[in-house]
Amino acid sequence: MDLRPASVADLPALTDAFRATFGAAPWNEAWTDESARAALSDLLATPRSAALVAWDGAVCVGAVLGRDQVRDSFLSHEVQEMFVRPERQRGGVGRALLDAHLAAASARGVTNVSLLTARESPAEAFYSHLGFRRAGRMVLLVRP
Repeated sequence: MDLRPASVADLPALTDAFRATFGAAPWNEAWTDESARAALSDLLATPRSAALVAWDGAVCVGAVLGRDQVRDSFLSHEVQEMFVRPERQRGGVGRALLDAHLAAASARGVTNVSLLTARESPAEAFYSHLGFRRAGRMVLLVRP
């Protein structure tokens, strides 16, 4: 497995892996090629973005995308998307991606990392195993 920074040239492979991941359980989301490519393209184009792709030969097996945010007295990083093809999950791909992504963030001066995921999901268990904790003082608000 080879980890390297993502580029716009990777969008077709990223889109395929993204749809394979989020189209499967437990997410079961109905992303189209167009909507997935647009979302990933936007993330790659975001100022202060950072993205890493895991390759097995010519196949994208996963990726992590996020962005740094300047705060009042520190630099924070938000993991905005992370995905690993279902058939490659539980094989070390996600951990390798996240470890490398967080090491690069730390080298940039990031001191705080956050992300959102589904409560009590396999993803929450994965992130908890890697040291992430629920932020009890934060609340997600939505307006329909």
